[in-house]
Amino acid sequence: MFLGAGLWRGARVCDGGGMRRIFLGLSAVLAATLVAGPAEDMARIHVEAIGGPARIAALGAVKATGRVTTGGKTVRFHMIAARPNQVRLETAGGGRTLVQTYDGKNPPWEIDTASMLPVARLMREGAAARFMGDAEFDDPLIESEARGYQLDVAGEALVDERRVAKVLVTRNGGTPFFLLVDLETFFVVQRIDPRRQSSGRNADVVTRFDRFRPVDGVLLPHLIEVSLDGRVVQTTAIELMEANPKLDAAVFRRPESAEEKKDRDEKPRSKGFWNFLKKES
Repeated sequence: MFLGAGLWRGARVCDGGGMRRIFLGLSAVLAATLVAGPAEDMARIHVEAIGGPARIAALGAVKATGRVTTGGKTVRFHMIAARPNQVRLETAGGGRTLVQTYDGKNPPWEIDTASMLPVARLMREGAAARFMGDAEFDDPLIESEARGYQLDVAGEALVDERRVAKVLVTRNGGTPFFLLVDLETFFVVQRIDPRRQSSGRNADVVTRFDRFRPVDGVLLPHLIEVSLDGRVVQTTAIELMEANPKLDAAVFRRPESAEEKKDRDEKPRSKGFWNFLKKES
């Protein structure tokens, strides 16, 4: 997302006049040098703008609820995300519940109650790769070098009549993408991902972020819109976000199948039986 599952990515408006005045003062001093300066400077200012290193580090997990609208249908969602890249996403609507989870190590899995056998199954390869990519808790401008990201400023653009810097983000083994950083607030306002469509043509998937609200001192977007060919195809509205909820590691773990549970229960009995035979012999 950055900040999990592609659900959290920067925005243009922040709640709170005091915070906004700080950003305006900051931009007045630094905007002239950032476009021509290194991308690392922009990343550093971005970190300060959304809350600062200490507050970001202290926010290690979030629990969020809200609504996702796509294809004219709206479903409820519940999401738990934790640093560095653990996420559990549950969507429910029309009597159907879909659970998708990644524990940061093992392949992502899902349970779909609409399937004939609603048991935990591994995601398909393409879906799993996207889910793992979106599971990162922090955006790429946070500790980018330590996390293997390379940042390059690729000029300026206008988005909704506001100046933004285009930051090219690359990482070994991943597809490059752009982040657009507002030069007034230093928030990430958009992410642009090149995607190959099922028709075979290439198109940009644009993710827009808005409605920043503080979560334990860190400003996070509460509205995310995904567009394709200039048309909004998905809207995520976050209604509530809880900071640092108490988490059990099992929430990200794939549940055992009936066969796995049977094998686990039988192993101790089998071991005890062979130990008995050794003693008798």
